[in-house]
Amino acid sequence: MRKIFIVAVAAITLLIVACNRAPQFTIEGTIANADSTTLYLENITGNNPVLVDSVSLDEKGNFKFTHAVPEHAQFYRLRLGNQSINLVVDTVAHIICNSQAQAFATNYTVAGSEECVVMREVAINGARLKALVNQAMNNESLRVEALDSIAMYKARMTELVLQAPSSAVSYYILMQRVNGLPIFDTYDYADNRVIAAAATAHDIYAPDAPRTEILRNIALQGMAARREEQKQSLEIEASEIAYIDVELYDLVGNMRKLSEVVAQNKVVLLDFTAYALDHSPAYNIELNNIYEQYNKRGLEIYQVSFDTDLNRWQTVADNLPWVCVLEADNVQSALISLYDVQSLPTCYIIVDNGLQLIRPESMEDMKKKLSQIIG
Repeated sequence: MRKIFIVAVAAITLLIVACNRAPQFTIEGTIANADSTTLYLENITGNNPVLVDSVSLDEKGNFKFTHAVPEHAQFYRLRLGNQSINLVVDTVAHIICNSQAQAFATNYTVAGSEECVVMREVAINGARLKALVNQAMNNESLRVEALDSIAMYKARMTELVLQAPSSAVSYYILMQRVNGLPIFDTYDYADNRVIAAAATAHDIYAPDAPRTEILRNIALQGMAARREEQKQSLEIEASEIAYIDVELYDLVGNMRKLSEVVAQNKVVLLDFTAYALDHSPAYNIELNNIYEQYNKRGLEIYQVSFDTDLNRWQTVADNLPWVCVLEADNVQSALISLYDVQSLPTCYIIVDNGLQLIRPESMEDMKKKLSQIIG
């Protein structure tokens, strides 16, 4: 009986220990020719490195660090003197990293984590780029080469981000700087789209991660700046007319300007909508009835869609007889504020070659106003 009790107590103790033991990650390997030097493991997720662990290397150079897996992805570095190797830990992992003292940060291998493998490519090529840029600062002949290298590096980094936009490595890539300047500038339209793609993916797959909020805020800064630029530009163009011009692509890839449609027709319905809305089919049927009644008497419809599903938009637009264009910026478009679009659909009637802009209150009001205008 006493033996059974002892076994039971031992089993319960082991169970408690196992339950309390947090998931762990391991980083181990060999650093050749590093006898009597100290290898440090530091957390570099924040603004300043934080020492996590260290080991004094013997003549074989073997090392092993084991620690609890963080709640969210964390960035670490192995530091030997002034040289360092950057790694990322996002889950339980067994990372194997081998190098040598003389070229610790540039001549190393890493295995056991695909994200760390990608980080190696980013770090080594990024270091080469930074060295070239620094040389070009004092050497005019290298500046063209440096600019070409930046473009090539940025293209590769964009490819890596879009392959896994929700990964911690994508965040690492987007936060890179050269001489204090970001590789990806949120105020550049093309760069902002890449940042926004990563921010959106993080919102979906890592909504509580600290890096998600940072990416979201950076993306929104660029979007807000672009909306303001669009607003100022469009307001200047609209100084002599009652409406603000719109330039968007139609189903076959042609740029369609609202001003050109207005110039060619007696009356234009400027309609803001989204085909994904439940009431969209019924609404378009109403519009089609209006179109059939007035099209031959000078009416055209210029319909702007804010759909995010390109296939849905293409399918619906292909069956509509009027001008259908897509706003790729969706609800981030400057048109939302410029035309005071508070709900979808929202429609305007443009008459007198753009000198009058009328906003109907309802479908019935639209029909009434068109009857008065066209007769």
